[in-house]
Amino acid sequence: MLSTFVALLAFIGLTPELSWVPEAPLLAVSVLVPLVAYSVTGFRAERRSRSVGNSVVASAVAGVVSGLAGGLSFVLFGKSLLNVPIGLVLGCLAGAVWGAVGAIVSARSRKSLDTSG
Repeated sequence: MLSTFVALLAFIGLTPELSWVPEAPLLAVSVLVPLVAYSVTGFRAERRSRSVGNSVVASAVAGVVSGLAGGLSFVLFGKSLLNVPIGLVLGCLAGAVWGAVGAIVSARSRKSLDTSG
């Protein structure tokens, strides 16, 4: 789902016929939505596995997949092939970092519920 969203944003941002779309909101959405998705992935993975490490890996994989989709979208619109490895690396790093944030929030909220109840 996230990869489809990333590809759609790349289509909107790179298609000459859609050059009228304002760039600043498009860039903000294209950065914020994946970061929120990686955080949610980390949160939900930690709830299921009860492991922050496993959650970071799950979020990093989500980042790699969406980074690959973004990189390939750029290549399809005639941009450099270098966008594919850059998308993979940036997606992996962003997924791991923001997934860790979501996983830590999940673990802390679960622990506070365990001690209060």
